[in-house]
Amino acid sequence: MSGYLAESTLQDADGGKQLLLESALGATPQGIVDNPSFFRGFAARPDVVANALLAVADVAASRYFDVAFRLSDVLDPVMTASGDRLRCESFSACNGVHARLDLLAAGLDGGEIGFGTTNVDINSPLRSALANVHRNETLHLSVGRDELLISTPAASHVERKVELPDRWVRGFAETPGLAAAMSHLATISGSAVGQFLAALPAAQPGRTVFLLPSGRGLREVTTPKPSTVTLAGTGRVASAKRVARFATHLDIFKHHSGASGWVFRLPGADFTLLLSPAPWRGFSGEGGILESLAVPGADDAGAAVLEFLGWQPVISTAVLQARTGLAAHRITHGLAHLGASGKVGFDLLEGAYFHRELPLDSERTVKDYPRLAAARRIVATGGLTRQDTYWEVPSGVGTYVHKIWEAEGSYQCTCPWWHEHRGSRGPCKHVLAVQLLRLSNASDPEGGAA
Repeated sequence: MSGYLAESTLQDADGGKQLLLESALGATPQGIVDNPSFFRGFAARPDVVANALLAVADVAASRYFDVAFRLSDVLDPVMTASGDRLRCESFSACNGVHARLDLLAAGLDGGEIGFGTTNVDINSPLRSALANVHRNETLHLSVGRDELLISTPAASHVERKVELPDRWVRGFAETPGLAAAMSHLATISGSAVGQFLAALPAAQPGRTVFLLPSGRGLREVTTPKPSTVTLAGTGRVASAKRVARFATHLDIFKHHSGASGWVFRLPGADFTLLLSPAPWRGFSGEGGILESLAVPGADDAGAAVLEFLGWQPVISTAVLQARTGLAAHRITHGLAHLGASGKVGFDLLEGAYFHRELPLDSERTVKDYPRLAAARRIVATGGLTRQDTYWEVPSGVGTYVHKIWEAEGSYQCTCPWWHEHRGSRGPCKHVLAVQLLRLSNASDPEGGAA
C-alpha cells in the first residue's frame, strides 16, 4: 500500500499534542479508498500509545537473523479499524517476528472508530517525536484525514491492486493458523514482566531458552518440557521493552513446533509478539496452510465464510458454522484460504479470528505458494503411480518416492526438502502432489478411491 498525502506528524496543538497518522490506499466497507479516515479522538494514555506504536515500528525496522536487508525492506505497519478497536501490525525484515498493537475502546476517547484496513506512515522524525510523549499531556489522535476518494468498482478490481512483498502476504497467511493452534501456558503480572525482559541474555540475542512459569515469573531450565515455553531467539522480544513498564500482565502461549506468543496487557491496549519456531525461520516459509489450500473447494468455503465476516473484531468459528451450514473442517479450510490473501487474523487473548481486508489481488494466493503451484504442475503432467506401500512421484531430476503409512497418517519423501525439514515446515511439493491426486480421486465418483 502506498500513496500518502503527506508524512505523519506529531505537533503541538491546544495545550497538548496532535498525532496524525497518514493513511495510504485502504479497503473499507465502501470499497477501495484513497487515504481513508478511521479515527479522530484522544488517547487515554498518550505514553502507552506512543511507546506501543514505536514497538510495532521497531519490529518492522529490525532483522533478527542475518538475512539480506535493504532500506526498502522497512515497511509501514498495517492498520485495521474494527469498529471497537484499532489494530496495527508489522513483520520483521527477516519475517520471523509478527507484532500487533490493539488499541482498545478503553484506551481511546472522544471519537468513533471506523472500519477498514490501510498502511500508516511511521517515519523517522515521527519516531523521534513519539519517544518524547509523556503521560500527562493531551494527545489528539487522527488515523487518516477527512477527505476521501473512493474508487469505482472497476478501478478497485483492476487498476488499484496493492503490491505487498511476498513475505508479508505469506506472513499474514501463516500466522493466524499458527496462533489458533497455540495453547495458553501461563500469565505473569506486575513487576515480574519487566524482570523477565531485563533478565534475558543481552550478549546472546539469538540464543534459544526454555522457560518455566513459577511463582515469581519465569525461570530458565535446561530442557524443554510440556510445562515450558520455547523462546527462540531472546533478542526477538526486545521491542516489548518499550511497553514493559506499562504492562499489568503478560500472557504466554506456546505451539508444539517451538513457536510462541507473548501478549502484554497494557492500559487500554494489548501488544502481541508472535515468534517463529527458530530465529532463522521466517513465517513466510512455514507452509502450515498448504494442505488446507490444496483441498478441493477451499476457495468456495472461503467465499461462504467471507460473506459473514463484516469487519468483525471477534469471529467465532462456532457462529460461522451455524450461519454458513459448513462443517468444522470446511470452516478451517475456508479461513485458511481467506488468510492466504490476508483477510483474517487471530487474536490470542480473544481466542478468535478477526477480519482484515488487505486490498490484494486474490490470484496471489497460488502465486505466493510456489510449492502448491509446483504440486499442481506435477499432477497435471501425470505419472504418479501407487505401489503397495508408497507412491512414486516423478520430478525433473529423477523419481522421488513418497511413502504413506495410512494407519499413522504420516508422510515421508526422499527429496532434499523433506530430508532437511522432516515436515516441520509443511509438506514438500511431492507430498502435496499425492495429496492433490488423492483428494481429486476421492471427490470424483468416476475416479475411484485412492
